[in-house]
Amino acid sequence: MNILSVIGHYFFWHYSIALFRFTLIYRDILFFIKDYFSLSILLKSFFEPWRRMGEAYPEDKFKLKEVLAVFVVNSLMRLVGMIMRSIIIIIGVVSLILIVFLYPILILLWLGLPLIILLLLGFGFKLLFF
Repeated sequence: MNILSVIGHYFFWHYSIALFRFTLIYRDILFFIKDYFSLSILLKSFFEPWRRMGEAYPEDKFKLKEVLAVFVVNSLMRLVGMIMRSIIIIIGVVSLILIVFLYPILILLWLGLPLIILLLLGFGFKLLFF
């Protein structure tokens, strides 16, 4: 096979097929992060107790001490749930922001990669022979 044909096929693949697949992979990564962190579910259940932990209220509602103890425990579990969900939401949003800002950088790097390879080869030959 002719070397120019191989180079032509490579550039066709590099700037069309691979670029399109890179964009599809990027889209899949965005959906994965959104689903992995379940941001919409975490926002909907923000005030729920963590892992459904909590106490059941006593059947006798006139035992004020027991009712207040259950109320305090359930309030603490809701607070723990809010804190944990806040941490997970922050990590998920930061991950999404990083991916969104990293995509243009990676695309530019991908588009310039053949030129970068040629420059590095030239620099290597210059160091080798001069």
